[in-house]
Amino acid sequence: MQMELSVLVTRLLISAFIGSLLGLERELKNKSAGFITITLVCLGATIVALIQEELLLKQLNLIAKNSDAIGIIKIDVTRLSAQVISGVGFIGGGSIIYTKDKILGITTAAILWIAACIGLAIGYGFIYLTVGSIFLVLIILIGMKIFEKKVIYRYKVKEKTSSH
Repeated sequence: MQMELSVLVTRLLISAFIGSLLGLERELKNKSAGFITITLVCLGATIVALIQEELLLKQLNLIAKNSDAIGIIKIDVTRLSAQVISGVGFIGGGSIIYTKDKILGITTAAILWIAACIGLAIGYGFIYLTVGSIFLVLIILIGMKIFEKKVIYRYKVKEKTSSH
């Protein structure tokens, strides 16, 4: 038993598309990790999940052919995914910059990390989780920015002018 080629290709294409959506948002805002970087992070995470799934299928096939292998073969379906999450966290940390009075790059780091998480979800075939996640991420990136400009920024400006 092996994953069908059409499933592999579909998941990779979905991953590249979704990663590019996230990357496009950063690119349009001229941020450090943009279109290509975030697309590659999402795609890379998907590849790792697909590898993990293929390894699991191979191990299960081996056990099915040789029942004595049950006590020998260790199956850990989370190991590679955990390495992706921590590795991308390290990359994201590199995009954070501290200046005189500001910390920049935290949102970019978070997008790198969530792109990896979504990439893993795609690779493992969690379609509803993928769709829901990308929907929420885009609402947060676009909708929250509008809210921030209209409400929070006005409140901060009003607070500064009233304190002087």
